Amino acid sequence: MVYAQPAEKHAVLAVLTLNLARFTDWPEAVFDNASPVLHMCVIGNNVVQQSFAKIDNKHINNKSVHIINLSRLRNLSQCHLIYISELEHKTQIQVLLELKNMPILTVGENMQFIKDGGMIAIEKVAGKMQLNINLSIIKQSGLVVSSRILKLAKIYHPPYPVP
Repeated sequence: MVYAQPAEKHAVLAVLTLNLARFTDWPEAVFDNASPVLHMCVIGNNVVQQSFAKIDNKHINNKSVHIINLSRLRNLSQCHLIYISELEHKTQIQVLLELKNMPILTVGENMQFIKDGGMIAIEKVAGKMQLNINLSIIKQSGLVVSSRILKLAKIYHPPYPVP
């Protein structure tokens, strides 16, 4: 089967992303108290979107997860978390600049994502999944990632001060 390996990889990434959301705190004003829904937006191909569809309607903490597949890069402010897969580099930079300082957790798949201003990258290193975190970008957004996640991650320190 041609899609077996990518589908399996993205299924693991979807579950890891769900767990990242579980261990992230958003400012209280971000959620509607009457209907606490965490909008997890996905930018990626059909395999990626199908993998994330499997975690739709899961519950984390006191929130229901709702997956939104973004085919167009509009209305990003509706998202609490955005998973970005295989986006053209220039477009990725533009999206991450647009999201800068917003309380939206951004998750990607490689170190270039982190260097471009993403918050968390999950990549396979020596057969294991490695979390890379740009803590300064997370702090600027008002999000708080649990120390339990930070202990498992490599913290990225940009070569220059982040404005």
